Amino acid sequence: MIVIDKKDLLGGPRDASGPGWSSLRLLVKSDGMGFSMTETHVAPGAVLDLQYLNHVEACFCIGGRGVVTETDSGLRHVIEPGVLYAPDAHDRHEVSVEGEEPLHLICVFSPALRGDEVHGPDGSYAAD
Repeated sequence: MIVIDKKDLLGGPRDASGPGWSSLRLLVKSDGMGFSMTETHVAPGAVLDLQYLNHVEACFCIGGRGVVTETDSGLRHVIEPGVLYAPDAHDRHEVSVEGEEPLHLICVFSPALRGDEVHGPDGSYAAD
């Protein structure tokens, strides 16, 4: 059984961040689950241009309010507590935050992240 207290991860290699976001990697590849789970915050005013070419992702919102825009179609989706979004076809998308509260997400990635990744110039994480 795996039991992790997020307090033990803060400030360590699983506590990743970049411009406008921070992501605590709760489960990672080395945990052997076949997927990873993160607690992610997107800062107010941030706009993230993302496309996970090597992973699929599902994000469940537990706080804040934002918009996910499908880059190719321009279709916009309001993200607020209780809403899940999953760019399941490696969709290029933009995540933006509305209001003064961070967007607070629980995210699952497959295949699992190592834990120390940051977004590359194309908005994706490298394949392992």
